[in-house]
Amino acid sequence: MDIHAAKIDLIHWLTELQDYSTLKQLLALKDQHQSHLSEAHKALLDDRIASYHADPTKALDWNDVVKELEKNL
Repeated sequence: MDIHAAKIDLIHWLTELQDYSTLKQLLALKDQHQSHLSEAHKALLDDRIASYHADPTKALDWNDVVKELEKNL
């Protein structure tokens, strides 16, 4: 079954579904897969990823960052 056929099958199944518990589970699954990032945040992440790929040697190790922050507390 291709993706289009699978979607159509699910749509038909959903139109007949009477179990509210299953619908709630499906809505929770849908919410998990939706991005909660704004377009500005997505663009910022894309820029940071591109910067990393351009020069991975400039990346900081997380443990080093934490140690540096703890020193300044």
